[in-house]
Amino acid sequence: MGYHIGIDIGGTFTDAFVTDGAGGWRGKAPTTPEALVDGLLASLEAAVAEVGRPLDEVLGQTERFAVGTTAVTNTLTELSGTRTGVLVTRGFGDLLRIARGHRLGQDGMSLPLPEIVPRRAVEEVVERVDGRGVVLVPLDEGDVERAVRRLVEEERIEALAVCLLWSFQNPAHERRVREITRTLYPDLFVSCSAEVFPVIREYERMTATVLNAYTWRSFSAFMDALERAVRDRGLAAPVSVMQANGGTFSREEARAKPVFLAQSGPVAGVAAARRVGRSMELYDIITGDMGGTSFDVSVIVGGDALHRIRAELFGFWTGMVMVDVVSIGAGGGSIAWLDERGMLRVGPRSAGARPGPAAYAQGGTEATITDALVVLGLLDPAYFLGGRMVLARDRAEAAVARLASALGLTTPAAAAGIYRMALEQMRGAIKALLVDKGLDPRRFAFMSYGGCAGLFAASIAAELGIPTVVVPLLASVFSAYGAASADVRRDLSRTCFQAMPADPAAVQAVFDELSSQVRNAVIAEGVAPGRVEVRWEADLRFRRQQWEVTVPLDPGPLTAQTIARLEEDFRRRYEALYGPGTALLAAGVDLVNCRAVGIGRVSELEAAPRVAGAGTAMRRAEKPSRRLAADLEQAGMPASARAAAGEPGPLVAVWDGEALGCGAAVDGPALVERRDTTIYVPADMRAVVDGAGSCIVHRREGAP
Repeated sequence: MGYHIGIDIGGTFTDAFVTDGAGGWRGKAPTTPEALVDGLLASLEAAVAEVGRPLDEVLGQTERFAVGTTAVTNTLTELSGTRTGVLVTRGFGDLLRIARGHRLGQDGMSLPLPEIVPRRAVEEVVERVDGRGVVLVPLDEGDVERAVRRLVEEERIEALAVCLLWSFQNPAHERRVREITRTLYPDLFVSCSAEVFPVIREYERMTATVLNAYTWRSFSAFMDALERAVRDRGLAAPVSVMQANGGTFSREEARAKPVFLAQSGPVAGVAAARRVGRSMELYDIITGDMGGTSFDVSVIVGGDALHRIRAELFGFWTGMVMVDVVSIGAGGGSIAWLDERGMLRVGPRSAGARPGPAAYAQGGTEATITDALVVLGLLDPAYFLGGRMVLARDRAEAAVARLASALGLTTPAAAAGIYRMALEQMRGAIKALLVDKGLDPRRFAFMSYGGCAGLFAASIAAELGIPTVVVPLLASVFSAYGAASADVRRDLSRTCFQAMPADPAAVQAVFDELSSQVRNAVIAEGVAPGRVEVRWEADLRFRRQQWEVTVPLDPGPLTAQTIARLEEDFRRRYEALYGPGTALLAAGVDLVNCRAVGIGRVSELEAAPRVAGAGTAMRRAEKPSRRLAADLEQAGMPASARAAAGEPGPLVAVWDGEALGCGAAVDGPALVERRDTTIYVPADMRAVVDGAGSCIVHRREGAP
């Protein structure tokens, strides 16, 4: 086979994974926020250097090139999107501002939504369609022309979001608005709600459509630069982009629907975890991705990642289908600081790629998690990225010392406090996600990846009762591997509101049409018809409830019996989520949405490159032991008593993770150093290397 390439652009580092189906090569380079493609090419060059062939030659023989990008996420985080105008049905101009009413944050205070479209950039037009799609008031085309001209010439908009009432039932008016707009302003980007998100609930449909227009320019600029760069270097294969639902789609669709790329990097990691987990016969997995900026958590149940059908993006409810990823600001670059009470806090603000942690010696002066890891002795400054980047221990110590002085602690004690605070935040994120879904952590394995996660994973698992930790060989570039190996995926939904028992023929017609559309879309990306799978889902709710519960059903002929079984499955699912007895037998049930999911299996890549030579001599992998600056096993909040008193931490064994072969076992306390990640093995645990190079960490037999 030709080469498969995956790229993950993170907040601090950009990762590349290159494979020819037999071997795998990985590369990392600092992310370049001002020109993301520069960091992408640098990471690709680092990976290709291991292949031993020129980049142009590798790209010329590449069959698949897939990218997970932060371009859309960054735009939403920084509120730096396209100047956007909105066109709505007369009488609904304030919908975006009203949202769903008054909201409260975790502290009980009012939580205002960010204003990405000012009220003056919202225009109302004369038209009206009813809930069945019948035109009650024809579209006033003169009104549309007046509104669009004012938005462009007075508000200087660069993108237009069109969200007319009930347009998902009859999109004719929205399509005509786009035709009129393109006649007037051919270069203006137009986002229509009936195409972006054709499902009931005008607020969620509007937010998805507005965010789609808002993020258009930043993603389009990134794609233009990326395509120029890789085409100039010989890439002939199409560029695919990771989307939030866990699959890829084409660059053309990505340009039309950039909002679907939010969180694409973390989602790629979940896709990789699913693939690796299945190769290990692990089907219930908690994923933890700790990179430079954030810690991202997701859950895989029965071999499939859990999805949200009403995904929230930075405060906006969108109704989009996304892999359920929870992110907190606890990455290697997350900054430690003191709040107004003088209490230690970590994140969510990050030092990012520039200036980065103080240890990077690029101008950063604030203490970060990475700086604390250097001070504690968990990271070897001379072996960061396998020695390609040397960290400045003195700058890390100076940054942590300033924080320690304000806390009245020793520098090691402050570093231990930063470590423990980050660990608690990550543990809390996992626990909250599991509790929300009623899941028991003891039945899961914890798959840990990202450059920093291995230093926290075993301790997190021990506190949550998770029996097994898996740190894959490709942990540091796991999301890039996920992009290279991800399936093509399409999700299409349609509202087909019916009281249960629904008419089987009417529901069948909707599912058949959706299935044909997703199948054709997947095949259009080059997937062989025999490698396309279509799944069906239905969203149901008890009558007069506001929100639905998603229930899968088998594709095929629908009968009165299958409709009755669907209702029974809904009631069982409802009680599984909300507790026994919550599904009232007398309550009516409504079918709200039908959804078809098309999945194209495009990759047969190994779950991970194999490690040659079982039973590598442990002696060749042993490195000089290292004394930690604090005892992590007893690190309290904010620091361990021993560190506060100036006592050194324990002596830990250090092993060269690149030399440990299949079957190698390491007892804690120990550090396993790979060239792009380090794994901490606590005193009562053991790490064993499997045939794919993954480090499996579990509690030692007989450990107290």
